[in-house]
Amino acid sequence: MTAPVFTSYQNWLKSKSYSDATIRNYLMDLRKYIAFTVQVDRCVDPLLDEHTDSPLQITDKIFDQDNLVSYFQNINQDQNYKRFLASLSKFFQFALDQHLISQNPFPKAIKVQPETNLEETVKIYQQQLEAKKFSLSTIRNYINDIHQYINFCETQKLNDQFPISNDQKISTFRKLKLKIIGN
Repeated sequence: MTAPVFTSYQNWLKSKSYSDATIRNYLMDLRKYIAFTVQVDRCVDPLLDEHTDSPLQITDKIFDQDNLVSYFQNINQDQNYKRFLASLSKFFQFALDQHLISQNPFPKAIKVQPETNLEETVKIYQQQLEAKKFSLSTIRNYINDIHQYINFCETQKLNDQFPISNDQKISTFRKLKLKIIGN
């Protein structure tokens, strides 16, 4: 792949009626992803156009699902995380449409989530409650309720009555957190 890939991608985005600002952001996000891939996998070494800083050569390693998962884990705290996901999703769709790849790794890569430490999540939640100036008794009650729910989930899993994964506990915890904060 060579420099025309960036130009083709830019034209593809224009044909889909994306705004100039969105196109500019998507191309910038793609450059960041390629730079990350270069950093992670030393065998990927695209040549850069000295005028545009766009890759003159894009290797197949940028389409590697493991590199994509690593990138998602690296940027998951970034304030532009959702935009990064959208821009890469569009790029991989473009690559599929242009037959640069035979299978889009994006949907599978996005499903891979890093292991979440439940206790760390509860501590972060407690800190958020403290920052919002909830009373100590309210915070203690909320945290106690969460621990009781976690214990209930683990008991159900041990009894195999309702197999429940850590992801399901985290998802339910997030919903509970949103309800509490929303009140």
